[in-house]
Amino acid sequence: MSPSRATTLLVVRRVAIAVTFVLVLLRPGVGTADVPTQLSDVDVLVVVDRTRSMAALDYAGRKPRIEGVRDDLDALAEELPGARFAMIGFGAESRLTLPFTTDVSAFQSAVETLDLERPREGDGSSATRPVAEVVDVLERAAERRPDRRRVVVYVGDGEDTTSAGSGDSFDQVADLVVGGAVLGYGTTDGAEMPAADDLGLDSGYVEDPETGEPAISRADLDNLQEIADELDVDFSHRTGTGHMDRIVDSFEASYVDGERGDGPPAAHDLTWLLGLLLLGLVLVELRSGWRAVWRSQDALAPGKQVGP
Repeated sequence: MSPSRATTLLVVRRVAIAVTFVLVLLRPGVGTADVPTQLSDVDVLVVVDRTRSMAALDYAGRKPRIEGVRDDLDALAEELPGARFAMIGFGAESRLTLPFTTDVSAFQSAVETLDLERPREGDGSSATRPVAEVVDVLERAAERRPDRRRVVVYVGDGEDTTSAGSGDSFDQVADLVVGGAVLGYGTTDGAEMPAADDLGLDSGYVEDPETGEPAISRADLDNLQEIADELDVDFSHRTGTGHMDRIVDSFEASYVDGERGDGPPAAHDLTWLLGLLLLGLVLVELRSGWRAVWRSQDALAPGKQVGP
């Protein structure tokens, strides 16, 4: 083989090794492969208080109550893989902000973007305001999927600041669910509420229109316990993160493996094929290197005549 051709093959081989190595790092794949998922038989309807009082700074020290809500609902989703989640937010009105879905990322996005009413935007807090909407959502879910078990998770501070209550009771909901929980946030001593939408303190606090002083929101834990009694579920006063697994255990969810096609698409991995190609190229390179070493040793051996 001529020296120029040998040099060309050497360059091509080493470039091929470098390119193949990069492709292995990229973990290429072709097509799609459905992966099995774990499915739960539980529908979880989360009912969240989004009145301004949920901005009060008395959760886990001086954090907004809504921050604890977000942490706990994220943990709830992690503890119930494959469950269906829906969310109702209530303030001046109640509305379904997320229909039932198994898409955990959609639920987490709804939790993260949950907005509170602005100061004086609502007409006061009423802990029972969402009852009619909750009943409607649960009844429709039962009609569509009668085989599934439904639970309700009520999230709020229990504060009632309006005399014009809905007149409803969560007794109406109890027959539509098999369990759930009431999660309460805030303290009876209460705290101020930041006025800014981002809950920063640059804009000060929400003012009491009668005194001009910062308004104080006080959690009504007795009211939350009453709601829990009406639903026949446990009440948990949340003062920090953790122990969400104990709450979820009370739901008694059961799980089955989903059929192929239920899971997210996954590429057929071709890394192993490129790995074999890389191994072959490296072995050829090693063989060529050893041959060059042997030739050099032969040429430099004592008594070996070099040249004519």
